[in-house]
Amino acid sequence: MNRTFFHFHKLGYRRNPFGALTSEEWAAVAVLPGATVPLLLSPGGHWQILGPLGSGKTTSLLGLQAHFARHNRRAEYEYLPEGQDRFVCEPGELDYFLLDEAQRLRRRERRRLMEMVRKGAFHLIMSSHEDLGPLFERWKLPLSTVSLTAQVSPEHYQAVLAKRLGYFALPGVPQVTLGETAVHFLYETFGENLREAEYFLYEVWQRQETAVEISGEQLAVYHREF
Repeated sequence: MNRTFFHFHKLGYRRNPFGALTSEEWAAVAVLPGATVPLLLSPGGHWQILGPLGSGKTTSLLGLQAHFARHNRRAEYEYLPEGQDRFVCEPGELDYFLLDEAQRLRRRERRRLMEMVRKGAFHLIMSSHEDLGPLFERWKLPLSTVSLTAQVSPEHYQAVLAKRLGYFALPGVPQVTLGETAVHFLYETFGENLREAEYFLYEVWQRQETAVEISGEQLAVYHREF
């Protein structure tokens, strides 16, 4: 299949809108699940965001970081990749420390974090697959929980996809779009795992040749082929 370097311009986009994102792009396209609204309205405190893989924990943290930056609050985001069990940020001078995948911290690092939380004036917001409430209880520190389970809906899918496509769209030209049946297919197929849905859509966009609306029936065919 012959494609020019600017193949995605023909589809109405600067590049594949479902490709890997920088932290800045991720923050720009973030659509915060409704469950995270209390973190924006609360005057502070410490929070954990719980949810299954792909449900929006990282998106929530990056979206919150962008929100705090717009309001002149000092916030730093740190992601712990698989195999890394310590954090490098020194949050003493921050208003908010946003720690992604906090369940990966080893025991010694959890103790170091708790000591910083107890002594510091910053607010900790972390994502985790593990409920870290018992850890805070042992240290007699308050922790509020936001659960993303069951937060994902067809309406949330629609909002996420519209934001992603709108961010990378070229103005004034026809674009590849997703029809209503396509959004429902994605929700029924991938459920809470928005990340897998976006991986799938990356491959769908890679094979598009013209700027058309994609239906749920077409996505079903692509899914069987992939």
